[in-house]
Amino acid sequence: MLQHAKPLQYRHLLLLALFVTTPAMVAAQQSSASAASSTAAPEPQTQATPQTPNSPSTGISSLSTMAEPTNEVRQSSGNEIEAKATEVGATDEAAALVIDMRGQLDSAPTPAAVLAPESRLVEEYREAIRQAELASGAYAPALTEHLVGLGTTLQQLKRHAEAVEVFKRGVQLARINSGLYSAEQLTLLRGEILSHMALGDFALVDERQRYLYRVERRALTSPADSSQALLRQAQWQRQAYLLEIGDPETQAGRLMLSWDLYRMALNETIDTYGDRSLALKIPLTGMMETQYLFAGYRAFSPTRSSSSSADDNLVPLNNDSYRRGESVLKAILEVNVINNLGAEQTIDDTIALGDWAWWFGKFDRAQVYYSEALGLIEAIPEEERSARVVNLFSQPTALPLLAGNAPLPQHETREDGTLVIGFDISGTGRVTNLERLREPEVEEEKAIRRLVRALKNTRFRPPFADGMPVAQEGLIWSFEPVSWGGLTPDVTAASTTDTEE
Repeated sequence: MLQHAKPLQYRHLLLLALFVTTPAMVAAQQSSASAASSTAAPEPQTQATPQTPNSPSTGISSLSTMAEPTNEVRQSSGNEIEAKATEVGATDEAAALVIDMRGQLDSAPTPAAVLAPESRLVEEYREAIRQAELASGAYAPALTEHLVGLGTTLQQLKRHAEAVEVFKRGVQLARINSGLYSAEQLTLLRGEILSHMALGDFALVDERQRYLYRVERRALTSPADSSQALLRQAQWQRQAYLLEIGDPETQAGRLMLSWDLYRMALNETIDTYGDRSLALKIPLTGMMETQYLFAGYRAFSPTRSSSSSADDNLVPLNNDSYRRGESVLKAILEVNVINNLGAEQTIDDTIALGDWAWWFGKFDRAQVYYSEALGLIEAIPEEERSARVVNLFSQPTALPLLAGNAPLPQHETREDGTLVIGFDISGTGRVTNLERLREPEVEEEKAIRRLVRALKNTRFRPPFADGMPVAQEGLIWSFEPVSWGGLTPDVTAASTTDTEE
């Protein structure tokens, strides 16, 4: 939270900070200070399906309203917490122990230990556990460190089912010795989650993530540690949404929860590093990625349709949701300007604002941002312009541009690839006249159909000439089997005139 006056030039960042710092957040932070209260933040769960509220007003108050999850989500979260939580505080001894344990989690495994022969290293840990039990019993505090070491070693040996059992025993031991929400559990819980993930047990990952969240909110007192934990939980909720974990009707609740966790992380990052730090970009970027998901964006997946899911129109593309994303993007821009990241970064941030407007069909507003970006490019001396900047508006660009999450797989512009697709792009960035010009003959082509359908439903930023969008005709993109999931074609057909409907 911002507790002091800020200069005028930070107005967009202040606006964002104000609408993510709400009375409910203040109450939640106060609640987390007491071990006898419920958790300080919404419980990660997916039993409610909140809808983004439509507010008739504008300004800071309406943004605050839009940023908050619905009462049903918060009440359901609180009820689940009260039903599951037994109030037992961690002891001072556990708090001291967790410092070393957390360091083991965050640091990279020692290669010599990881690569040691199983017959020696695993047996050494098992012998250490046996000796600790003989000396102090089955609940000896010294067992925790040995269990972490054994579980981590089993993970590195890819024996994840065994690792899960070791970590579960460690968690139970920590609960008995130090309390239900003891910080000593954190290393063990995170290790258990990693092994569940490796085994593909995503339902169990989701369950353990919820418990980990409750422990983190009680055990982590440092704003820096707490913000990192919130970021991890927000990322998991987004990942669980993309993996379609749980019932379809609960997916919207995951996105709302992810947004809420990101904005809480933003508040704690401001508390830790101030409102000028580049560290703010991490939660802000997460908030923006979540906004695109709210607006129906799905990156191409070889195993899941990107266009026919029930929640493609999860949130209406209205002015309220548009302004929320615009505020986040302006905050990112101002953080970069404050930190003097240069003209090219400002150009990219301005184009991102234009792309968000273009995605919403606000073409006039998008062109204002695009024109501003073109003006910034022209202000750079011609000999100092990079080729990337010069070509920003020369080719159609698939939207949205999110780091590490391209809307379409890599392609080439040639006619002799394994899968070759021809299409046009309209002046508003829509794909038209799409047809397969060359395609492989395979027994199962569902992934290919998904790729073609994803391309057809992708929104593009068209090329610009003299400040105006220009339709593009006769585009040819080719893809190789790795692009749609590694299919190996038996025969490549020379040509086909099938039009993808």
